[in-house]
Amino acid sequence: MKMKKTAWIMAAAIALAGCKKYLAEEPNKQVSIKTVSQLEALVDNAPLFAYETNQTASFSTDDYEISRNLYRLNPGAFSFNSLQYYINSVDGVASLASDDLWNGEYKKIFTANLVLDNIDKVTGDDATRARVKADAHFIRAMSYWTLANYYCAPYAEANLQSLGLPLKKTIEYTESLQRATLKETYDFILADIAEAEKVAYDEVDPRRAWRVSKKAIAAFRSRYFLFTGDYPKAVQQADLALQSSVVKLVDFKTIKPGVSRNYSNPAATLQYSELFTWSAQNFLYWKEMYYSRYTYNRSWYAPSASLINSYDAANDLRYKLLFIPNGGREFSIVTPATTRYTFFNTGYYAPAGFTRAEVLLNKAEALARQGNAGGAMDAVNILRASRLVNYTPLTANGKDDAIKQVLAERRRELPFTMRWYDIRRFSVNEYTGDEISVVRDFYNMTATGIDVNTPKTYTLDAKRMLVPINTVEINSSNGQILQNPY
Repeated sequence: MKMKKTAWIMAAAIALAGCKKYLAEEPNKQVSIKTVSQLEALVDNAPLFAYETNQTASFSTDDYEISRNLYRLNPGAFSFNSLQYYINSVDGVASLASDDLWNGEYKKIFTANLVLDNIDKVTGDDATRARVKADAHFIRAMSYWTLANYYCAPYAEANLQSLGLPLKKTIEYTESLQRATLKETYDFILADIAEAEKVAYDEVDPRRAWRVSKKAIAAFRSRYFLFTGDYPKAVQQADLALQSSVVKLVDFKTIKPGVSRNYSNPAATLQYSELFTWSAQNFLYWKEMYYSRYTYNRSWYAPSASLINSYDAANDLRYKLLFIPNGGREFSIVTPATTRYTFFNTGYYAPAGFTRAEVLLNKAEALARQGNAGGAMDAVNILRASRLVNYTPLTANGKDDAIKQVLAERRRELPFTMRWYDIRRFSVNEYTGDEISVVRDFYNMTATGIDVNTPKTYTLDAKRMLVPINTVEINSSNGQILQNPY
């Protein structure tokens, strides 16, 4: 989110170029938008809106683990920047050259604002205009929700007056960058969702699942209300989303074998499922998606022992298909043998949007927290029937047991992409039995390097559950953007 006008115009030009080359002007000249079709091309730019590069989600939770021995023997397999997120360093993360998540989400927000600024000025039919306007509001709501759940305090009554986000509502570079309160940020998100709900399309378009629909909004709201502790509304919205006849669970027993990879010195053969070879032409149309969004990990997922041990290795197809024993060989790791977690496209992309699986888990958790253990297990078991070879329904002995089992299933189904969110909200909700500790047994790490002769333990504390804002952004704002208090 740069302060200079030319940077904002350049962002618009790049976004438009990603769809079609409608504009011939140089980036530092005024962009000319004349038709609603041009704006529709903007919101159809799936490569912009469907992906997020999110190092916190990838590296900062208890789903990810680098043992001391693994790093000592294979230091080249891990980037220095990623390790700043791994140890949850404040200064290390803040001082990186840039922040891909912050920049990427504000680029989406700028593009949404560009659409909204022009939607009533361009020529075109009213039906397309209404749909594109709804898309822009949904895009903006989704990006602000994502940013709020990384850079701001977790949603709780005690935090509502804490620092929220700079709320960019226009394309004007002179607009204030001062951070709103957390309450103002969430109110703005809700207002955008309400505007998006004016869309005429009830059902998800399977050909363009990155476009808004009432079912996608219901899925979003099921997550929103779960995270804000309004469990009856979370169930209500989940039930609305689950009425979709388009978005369906994938039976993992139908996923086909894929490629094998052979290695030498020493010899090894790794087997992958067909999902490993899926490009965006395939995974953007994953039929579990209400709204296409994927986390991109430019490095790789090294799953923790606790995550691996949470699966029934003999029966759970999520483990059999997505966890690759000795998968570290792809990154020249021979010793120790290291498992790799993969999903789509050589393992770099994992679902982060609203899926039918997540909506079922949102419903299950909300029911469990209200004391409806039977209903919670019913929802979880619908999911498990599509994931296990020899499926046996789960049962729960009361509220606490139901919460425990639902959260265990949630971790198995949504590793990496949702774990950071869950760690944060568990830390502030009214229930004390779900808090998660993130402890790293690693080495002393400074701005200049890593000393493998000095072990050090790092523990995630409540303050560091707020991702530090990049110093470049703070400096560029001329003091308007305040850093989180550490």
